[in-house]
Amino acid sequence: MKKLQVAVLGAGAVAQIHHLPAIAASSSAEAVAVVDADAGRAREIAERFGVPSATTDYREILDRVEAAVLCLPNSLHAPVAIDLLKRGVHVLVEKPMALTGREADAMIAAADEGGATLAVGLNFRFFDSTRLVKDILASGLLGELKGFDLRQGVIPRWPFATDFLLRKETAGGGVLADFGVHVLDLLLVWLGDWASVDYLDDARGGIESDAEMRLTFRSGGVEIGGTVEISRTRNLRNTCLFEGDRASLEVGIWDPDPVIALRLSGAQMSLDGQARPRKGGSKLSFQDVFVRQIDDFAAAIREGRPPLVPGREGRRSLDLIEACYEARRPLELPWDEPAELASWRAGA
Repeated sequence: MKKLQVAVLGAGAVAQIHHLPAIAASSSAEAVAVVDADAGRAREIAERFGVPSATTDYREILDRVEAAVLCLPNSLHAPVAIDLLKRGVHVLVEKPMALTGREADAMIAAADEGGATLAVGLNFRFFDSTRLVKDILASGLLGELKGFDLRQGVIPRWPFATDFLLRKETAGGGVLADFGVHVLDLLLVWLGDWASVDYLDDARGGIESDAEMRLTFRSGGVEIGGTVEISRTRNLRNTCLFEGDRASLEVGIWDPDPVIALRLSGAQMSLDGQARPRKGGSKLSFQDVFVRQIDDFAAAIREGRPPLVPGREGRRSLDLIEACYEARRPLELPWDEPAELASWRAGA
C-alpha cells in the first residue's frame, strides 16, 4: 500500500525532534513537504530529513499531500486545521488541539464537512503503561478507589525554536495548557468524565508556571477525588498515585516506559516493573510513541476508522482546561512576597 503523503506544518523543535524522525521511521507515512514561515528554516529542515519540498505557504502544496501534521503555535491550530479539513486534507494536530472549546468544535465540524480524519497529538495514550493502568483500575484489583495524587514538574530543558509558548495570545495558557493537557487527558482515560474543579495558579494576568487543583471524576458511577500539581519551576516526583482500600498503584507520567508499583495494603513487599505486551517487547522510547501515533493516523485514514485520539477525545481535556481557567484563584507560593510586605512597599 502506498505510504500516506504528509506535509509537516511548522519546523520548530517538536517537528525536528519527534515528528519528522517518526515519519522517517514509519512504514506507513512519508513526509513530502515542510512548511514554515521562515523560508530558510523550512529549506534547511527539509534537506536534513530528505523531504523533497519546502515552502512558507501550505496552500502551495495541497495538490501533493493527503495529510498534514500541525506543529504550529497553538493559536494557529484551529484556523489552519479548519481550512485543511474542509478541503479534505486529513490532520494530526499537536496538543492542545485549540485555544478554546468553540474552536475545537469548529475543527470537528470541518472534519465532518470535508470527510477528513482529525487526530489529536495526545500521544501519552500510546504508552503501554497507560493501557495497563486503565485495565488495573477497571479490574477492581485495588478495591474501592479512595483517591489519587498526581505531581508533575520539570524545569524546562526543551530547545525552543520560538517564544510562542511564553505568550498568552499564541499559547492560550501556561503549564496547564502545555504539559498539563497530557496529565489531564491521562486522568480522563483512567477515571472517566470530570465532575468538579477547584483550581489555583500563579498566572497573575499572564500565563501560569505553577498550578494546583482538586479534581473529581465520575468513575463507574462513583465520584473519585484527588489532587494535581504541575510546575515549570520545580522538579516534582512525576508520578500518579492511586489509593484503594486493598492496594495502591503508582505510575510514572514523564517517561514512555515508566515504573509501575503495586503495593498491597499491610504487605511488606511490593511489585515494581514496566508494562510490556504479552507477546514480548522492549523499552519504549518517545520515538516509538511518535511512530505509533503516525502509524495509527495513517491506518485510521486507510481503514476508514477513528484514530486512537479523535477530535472529540481531544476536546475533553480542553473542556477541563477551560473549566480550570474559569475557576482560577491565585496560588500563593512560599517564595512570593508576603501581602503585608507588598502593601508596605506600595506605601513607601
